Amino acid sequence: MLCFLCWLVPLLLVLYVVADVNYFLRIGFVILWGRLFQKKAKVTDGTTIYGFCTTQDVDIFWRHMNNARYVRDLDFARFHFYDRTGIYEEIMKRKGHALQGATTVRYRRTIPIFTPYKITTNVVHWDDKAIYLEQQFITVGDGFVRAIILSKQNILDIDVLDMMKKLTGREPGKEPQELTLWLQGVEVASAKLRKKD
Repeated sequence: MLCFLCWLVPLLLVLYVVADVNYFLRIGFVILWGRLFQKKAKVTDGTTIYGFCTTQDVDIFWRHMNNARYVRDLDFARFHFYDRTGIYEEIMKRKGHALQGATTVRYRRTIPIFTPYKITTNVVHWDDKAIYLEQQFITVGDGFVRAIILSKQNILDIDVLDMMKKLTGREPGKEPQELTLWLQGVEVASAKLRKKD
């Protein structure tokens, strides 16, 4: 037993130095928790996960969650959403891939240290190439929306319209104005970079 610990402890230390072990543990935990204790969700219903702002999440002043943690937590919520709604399973069946295409975060108010919060994830639209998500950070105690995130999830090598029709039973609705304007801004920025390349 002692010999086992002699190589396990250094191995764990090396892993923590070269990889973000907590990131992978949290993803595993979120997906496992969802599979064990939550029902499958419809794509159009959305999903919710919970978090807690700890000392590992705060900014240099130790008062509230730092901006990078918001974006990191979105991964956990997105993976949970893909798993609970069957999107990930459907993408794998069709031999496709999901890739984050663009994200914008609108911070409204900070999440103070030692505050519980939830992240809701909802599909707001889809087209032939991508799924568009809106995610919100909401503090549990007061129900205040602390941040709103729009993201474009590029789905590669498959027919997104066909996949979403199978999962939702319908065609995409009208594109929300906020999404339209945001995508116009994304396209302007992309065109600028294409000129430089």
